[in-house]
Amino acid sequence: MLLEADVRAALSRTHFGGLPEEVLGRLTAGSVRVDVPSGTDLILPGSSPRLHLMLAGLAKTYLIAPNGRQATVRYARAGDLVAATCAYDSRPCLPGFRTLTASTVLIFNMETVRALAHSEVRLAAAFGLEMADRLYAYFGELAGTTFGSLRERIVRHLLDVASEHQRGPALVARLSQQELADAVGSVREVVARVLGKLRDDRLLRTRDGEVELLDPARLAFEAAPATRVTRPGDRGR
Repeated sequence: MLLEADVRAALSRTHFGGLPEEVLGRLTAGSVRVDVPSGTDLILPGSSPRLHLMLAGLAKTYLIAPNGRQATVRYARAGDLVAATCAYDSRPCLPGFRTLTASTVLIFNMETVRALAHSEVRLAAAFGLEMADRLYAYFGELAGTTFGSLRERIVRHLLDVASEHQRGPALVARLSQQELADAVGSVREVVARVLGKLRDDRLLRTRDGEVELLDPARLAFEAAPATRVTRPGDRGR
């Protein structure tokens, strides 16, 4: 299978990047390339998992509480694999996977992926490294949520609230400054100063009871923990 340029580029940023093209061709055989709008649920919590590769755009994996409240586990960009554990585990997914911007993803054929993961040692080793990265990243996410700066906590909460109720391409968090302050454990005056700096940085726009997120990709980078996993192809990104 001849790999398209953007698929090859995305795979080069994963631990699969050093594998022979013949192996990558077998891995992607039967895969489906999909262009999806923002706010699309590609994996619903509790559904059967499928391996995804982000080719363009921004998405998130998230957990959902019984009351409907969501918490982001990880942001995914071009070159990120999503649901790598499903190569070995067919149990229903705990997290969901949703696009925050218009995105392009490659959805793999799971019969092909699982057969290769159990028969091709080089591919199995790459899956192991990917899952090790995810473990370190989750520790980093926990540290960021627990110990992150107020700006990071505010940005993360705004992204979560906006994406919960997203309808169309715009990301708008509908909440007051007091509600935001309560959610991040601060006071309204301090939160107002942080929002003002984010406005100055042209990352968001505020209206009465609303915060519109103007640059979701930059905001997601800010919301990510300081501890980031370095992967093949990360140099220069």
